[in-house]
Amino acid sequence: MRNKWKIAFWICLLLLIVTAVIGLYSVIDQAVTLTYMKEGYSDTESDLESIIQIVGQTDQTKQEIENILKDHRLYEYMDFETDTIGIERVLLIFENDSLKSIEKQW
Repeated sequence: MRNKWKIAFWICLLLLIVTAVIGLYSVIDQAVTLTYMKEGYSDTESDLESIIQIVGQTDQTKQEIENILKDHRLYEYMDFETDTIGIERVLLIFENDSLKSIEKQW
C-alpha cells in the first residue's frame, strides 16, 4: 500500500513539472512573437510616415525625395543612383527622375 502512494506522488509531481514547463514555454513563445509583431508594425508605420511626407511635401522628384529622406534612420543604406529606392518595406520606383509608383516589398 505504501509503494502505491509513492508512485502516485512521483507521477503527479512529474505531471506538474511537465505542465509548468509547457506553460512557461507557451508564455515565452507568445512574448517573442508579440515583440517581432510590434517591430513589424513599427516599421510599417515608419514607412507610412515617410510616404505621407514625400507625397505631401514634394513634387515627387528623386532629388526632393532624397532631401526628405536624409533624416530617415536607414538613409545610409538607400541607393539613390538606381531607379528603385527601398524604404524598409516599401519600394519607391522612379522613371525619368520622377516617382512612378510605390510598391510593398513583402
